[in-house]
Amino acid sequence: MEPYIIYPVDMDDYAWWETEQKGWIEVTVRWASGQRAVSFYDATRLLQSVDDGLAHRGYFTERLVVVPKVTKEALESVVATMAEHDFIEMP
Repeated sequence: MEPYIIYPVDMDDYAWWETEQKGWIEVTVRWASGQRAVSFYDATRLLQSVDDGLAHRGYFTERLVVVPKVTKEALESVVATMAEHDFIEMP
């Protein structure tokens, strides 16, 4: 079974534009031996989220992957690369 991404909603061009502007998205990655909810962040948004978590809770935690831009192409490329390594990096 090829890995695939389950997106939170039907993602049209506008939804992808919004997602890229926000700099993050949470999806489910499914493959033959499992599935995981994963958040994808760009570096700028990650730093903002870390700062916010530290300021409000005193910590930051997330199952995440950082990509240069949060686009469909970037997510699918990363998932394909992770699949080549049997998702060993996926906690």
